[in-house]
Amino acid sequence: MVTHATAELDTLRPTQITLGIYQVREKMDVSARPRSNAAQKRFLEAHRIQTIAGPGGALYIADHHHWARAWLELGWHEAPVAIIDDLSHLAPGKFWKRMRELGHLHAYDEHGEHLSSKDLPPTVMGMRDDPYRSLAAFTRNAGAYRKPGNAYGDFQWAGFFRRHVAEDMESIPGFARAMIQAIQLARSSKAKRLPGFVGKCQRAG
Repeated sequence: MVTHATAELDTLRPTQITLGIYQVREKMDVSARPRSNAAQKRFLEAHRIQTIAGPGGALYIADHHHWARAWLELGWHEAPVAIIDDLSHLAPGKFWKRMRELGHLHAYDEHGEHLSSKDLPPTVMGMRDDPYRSLAAFTRNAGAYRKPGNAYGDFQWAGFFRRHVAEDMESIPGFARAMIQAIQLARSSKAKRLPGFVGKCQRAG
């Protein structure tokens, strides 16, 4: 049974090492828009952070790392969470084994190297920037592929672009050039085995 609660953002534990800072900034902009109290409540409910209770009762983020980081960057202290599973009875080793089995552990660094749960940062503020995660997200938002069914799919797309796109991702012009390449690549046969692949756009008429 899913439990709804409110949690302090700086106590939530990441299950990933990286995030996309460009994604975070976009979510900061969206979050900071003026809203009535009722609208703000609806906004937070719509982006409730998905968590899993782990050893010692700590809450581990299963989804919405970027929203959690955006809200902390904005100076927010609390946010609504959904506790979608309770694994607090497991010892740490068995907990992480179960998290891997459930597909909730993605310990890839900013170079795409697969590390271990021991390398996870203690809070989302310690997560490292991987610009290819932002590139994958914005390419998906542009309609070049469908959202994969899980976070592993997101990392697959980031890894794909890392292998094929070489630009200065720290600059706006460089990221724009990378986007153009990424959209073309996502539609090409090179990406056909990736989750969410849609192929070339069909022209009307």
